[in-house]
Amino acid sequence: MFTRIEQYLVGALQGLRLPGLAIAIVQGERVIYLSGFGKADLTGRPITPQTPFIIGSLSKSFTALAIMQLVEAGRIELDAPVQRYLPWFRIQDGTASSQMTVRHLLTHTSGISRYVGRQLLAAKGAKTKEQRVRELSRVSLTKPVGTAYQYSNTNYLILGLLIEAASSQPYESYIQQHIFTPLQMNHSFTSEGEARRDGIAVGYRWWFGFPLPASVPYLADALPAAFLISSAEDMAHYLIAHLNGGRYSGVSLLSPAGIAELHRPQAEITAGNAYAMGWHVESHDGVTLLRHGGETANWRGEMVLLPERQIGIVLLANANNGLVAQLGLDRIAPGVVRLLLREQPPKNRLTFKLFYAALDVVLFVPPVLQVRSLRRLAQRSYREVRLKRRQWITQMALCLTELVLPMSLYKRIPKWADAPWPLLRLYVPDLTSWLSGMLALSFVTSITRGMRLVLWFAGRRRQYRKRKIHHPFF
Repeated sequence: MFTRIEQYLVGALQGLRLPGLAIAIVQGERVIYLSGFGKADLTGRPITPQTPFIIGSLSKSFTALAIMQLVEAGRIELDAPVQRYLPWFRIQDGTASSQMTVRHLLTHTSGISRYVGRQLLAAKGAKTKEQRVRELSRVSLTKPVGTAYQYSNTNYLILGLLIEAASSQPYESYIQQHIFTPLQMNHSFTSEGEARRDGIAVGYRWWFGFPLPASVPYLADALPAAFLISSAEDMAHYLIAHLNGGRYSGVSLLSPAGIAELHRPQAEITAGNAYAMGWHVESHDGVTLLRHGGETANWRGEMVLLPERQIGIVLLANANNGLVAQLGLDRIAPGVVRLLLREQPPKNRLTFKLFYAALDVVLFVPPVLQVRSLRRLAQRSYREVRLKRRQWITQMALCLTELVLPMSLYKRIPKWADAPWPLLRLYVPDLTSWLSGMLALSFVTSITRGMRLVLWFAGRRRQYRKRKIHHPFF
C-alpha cells in the first residue's frame, strides 16, 4: 500500500511541478508512515519529515485546542461573551459586540465576513494582535451573530487574544508550553526566526505554471489563524492525540470529552458538510472525515482524520497559488485517503501542465495585440486620419470602453473573488500581474486614442474655419 502511495505522491510532485512535500500517516497510537519528497530550497536540500513548514489554517485547530484546555481549566466558558475576557472588544455594532461568544468565534458564526479575514492575511505583519483586533471597531457584520457560517481568519485572531487574557501569558509561549512541548513537537515554532535556525523550507509560488522562490511577509499578527510552523513528524504526534482522546505517549493534553466537543459538528456549511471547532466534518462513502486545509501565499497543507478507522494523515507542501490549488494541489491528501481505503484516486480530466500550456498561450496573445494597437496609435499623425461620422463614433466608443472597463474591473474583481487586491497579488501573483498589466495597457491606449481624437477635432475645426464652412460638429 505504501508503495502505491509513494508512486502517487511522486506523480503529484512531477505533475504539478511541486518543489517539495512531506507526509505523515498515523494509525491509533503509532506513526505508520513518514516521508519527504522533493527539495526544500534552490540548493536542492531534500525535504524530510523533520523539515519545518508554515502550516496555514491548520493553526486554527491548535488555537481551538488551547481554548478547550482553558475551558477545562475553568478559565473560559464557551458560551460566555467575548467582552467578559476582552472588555474593550468592539465591532461597529455595539449590540452585536456584546452578543458575540467564544463559541461563535470557534465555529465561524460570529458574523464577521470572509473578506475581513482575508484582509488580515494581506497585511505586512507590522502590528500586534491586539492592534488588529482593536481595528475591528470599524467593521460591520455581514450576518447577524450566531445565524450563519462564514469562514473568517479574524475569528481565530480574536481567540488568540482570548488565550492570552485567560492564561496571562503570550499566545506564543502558551502554545509552546501546553501543546508543542507535551507532544514532543521538537521542530514546531511560533516564530519564523526560530524555524530558520532549524532549517525551515523555502516557500515557492507558481508563476504561469513554474514555481519560483517567494519572500513574503511572515504575519506574526495572524499567528493564531494561519502562521504556526511545524513538521510532518510533529504533526503526526498532534494527530495521534486527536485520535486518542487527547493523549500522546502517556501525556494528556485534553479529556476525551473535550476532544469530542472539538470534533462535534456545530455549524452547517452545506448538506453533509459542517464546521466543528478548528475542523471541517465531512462524509466519504459513509466514512466520517475530520479535515482542515491550510495556506499562506507560498505554503499549503492538509490534515485529515478518519476517527472510525483510527487513521490520520497530514501533508505539507512548500508552494502555493490559488489557481494551482484548484488544479490538483488540494486533491493530493484526498487521493491518499482513497488509497488507504483501498480505492483509486480520482483522475484529473485536465492536467496541470496541459492547462498551463493552454493558458500561457491564451495570455500571451492579448498583450501582444494591445501593444500593437497602442504602437499604431502612437506612430500615426492625427493629420493622416480621415474620420467619417460613423468612424468618429466608433473611435469614441472604443476610447470610453478602454477607459471605463479597466476601472470597472479593478473595482469589481475583489468583490467577485471576495478578497482584496493585496491578497490576490500575494496568492495569485501571475494572473493578477497579467491582469494589472492588461488594465494599464488598456488605460494608456484609451488616453492615447482620446488625445488623437482631440487633436483631430482641433485640426478639422481649424480647416473649417479657414474655409469659412459651417459644419454641424463645429
